[in-house]
Amino acid sequence: MNQPLRVLSIAVATLFAVGQIPALAQYANEFVPAKLIKEGKTSTTIAGSGKVVVQVQVNADGSHKVTKIISSTNSGDNAAAIEIANSSTYRPARRGTAPITAFYDFTLRFNGRTVVQSSSGSSGVSLSGASLTPAASQVAALIRAGQYAQAKSKAQMELLSSPGDDSLREMLGVASYDAGDFTAASAAFDKVPTIGVQFRSAAAQSFAAAAVKGATDNPEQSLAYAQKAVALAPDTNSRFALGVAQLANNDSAAALASLKAAHDMAMADSKIPLASKVNIDAELLQAYLANNDVQDAQGIAAQIKQLDPSSTAGARAMGASLLKSGQAAAVAKDTPTALRDYDQAAAVGDPTVAVTANVLAAFAIAQGPKPDYKRMQSYADKAIALQPDNPQANFAEGIALTAQWSSSHDDGTKKRATDAFAKADQLAKAQGNEALSLQIETFVKQNLNSAPSAPSGSGP
Repeated sequence: MNQPLRVLSIAVATLFAVGQIPALAQYANEFVPAKLIKEGKTSTTIAGSGKVVVQVQVNADGSHKVTKIISSTNSGDNAAAIEIANSSTYRPARRGTAPITAFYDFTLRFNGRTVVQSSSGSSGVSLSGASLTPAASQVAALIRAGQYAQAKSKAQMELLSSPGDDSLREMLGVASYDAGDFTAASAAFDKVPTIGVQFRSAAAQSFAAAAVKGATDNPEQSLAYAQKAVALAPDTNSRFALGVAQLANNDSAAALASLKAAHDMAMADSKIPLASKVNIDAELLQAYLANNDVQDAQGIAAQIKQLDPSSTAGARAMGASLLKSGQAAAVAKDTPTALRDYDQAAAVGDPTVAVTANVLAAFAIAQGPKPDYKRMQSYADKAIALQPDNPQANFAEGIALTAQWSSSHDDGTKKRATDAFAKADQLAKAQGNEALSLQIETFVKQNLNSAPSAPSGSGP
C-alpha cells in the first residue's frame, strides 16, 4: 500500500483555475474595418454623374492598393475614382487591437464634374449638422483629419475649464470611438445627458464593447453599459452585450432571452461576419448551460461546428461547464464524480480544455482519501502529451512519481520525479508564477529530499 506523502495544501483553484481558459465572450463586432482618413484628389476629368465603388486593399502597415472596381453606374468616372482611391490615406482594419490587412469598399458619388459624396469610413459618425461649441468644433476638425489622439487630448484639456460642455464630451466620445478605445468612449458618452442622434450608434457600440470587456471585473457597470447600448440601438451587438452582462450578474434566464434575440438577429443578417455569429452562439451555449438546458446547448454546439468546422468554441463552452461541475465535486470530496466530469470535459474536443481537465483530475486524485498515484500519473501524462510546457502538469507528474518512489525505493523513479519537478519549477518561473514555484520547491524539500517511507508491513 502506498505511504502518505507530506503533501502541501494543494488547492486546485490555486494551481490551475478554470479561469485560465481564455474567455469565450467576445464583442460581436470585434473586427474593426479599415477606415478612410483623408480623401485623395484627382486630376482626371470627371465624365459626369454616377456612383463608383472601388475596392482598396489596406495593409496592416497602412499602405494600400486599389484592387478592382466593384460597381459603377458611369464607366467614364472609373479612372477618377481610382485616382482618388489611390491618393487617399487609410487606417488599417483591426482584429482586437492588432492591425490586419483587409479590404475597404470606397464609394464615390459624382455630380457633373465634381465629387459630391464619398464613404465616411468605418465609424459612420457624421459631424456635420451637429450643434458644437467653438472648443468642440476644434476637436471635430482634428477628428475629421484622423488625428484621434490629438482630438482626445484637446477635448480632455478643454473639459477641465468647461466640464458642462456636453458637445465637447460627445467629441471626446467620438474621438475615443474612432481610435478604438471603447472604454474611454463609454466613459465620455456616459456623462452626456442626451446623446445627439448622429452619435447614438457610436455610443451604443462603445457601450456594448465596454460591457463585454468589463463583464468579469465589474459586472454591475457592465450591465449598466449594456442596458444603455440597447436603449440607444437595440441591435445584435447591443443584445449580445446585454446577454454577456446578464450572465456575469448570474441572471441566466434574462441572459438566455437576450442572447437568443442576438442569435436570431445575427442569423438573419448576411453582413455579420461568420466569426461573430460563432461568438454569439458560444455565449448562447453558455446561457443554455447556466439554465441547465444541456440538450439545447448541444444543439448550439452542433450549429457552431456547422457554421465553422474548424471552430472549437462550442466544445470549449461545453468543456468549461464540465470543468466547473468537476471542480465543485472535487471541493465536496466526491472524487468519482469529479473524475467523471473531467473525463467528459477532456473528450469534448478542445485541446485547452483537455489539458485543464487532465491536470485537475490528477490533483483531484491526490486530494482523495485513497490516492491511486499511478492513475494520477496517467492523467498528468495525458496533459503533458498535449502541452509539454505546462508547469502544473509536470508538477502533478512529479507528485505521482514521488509517491511511487516512496513505496518502491526505486532510484530511476526518483530521478524521473526530480526531472519533472525541475521542469515544472523552471516553467513556473518562466511564466512569472512565483506562488507555484514556491509550492513546487517546498514539496520537493518535504518529500523528495527526505528519506522515503518504509513500505507497509516493513520494519522501521
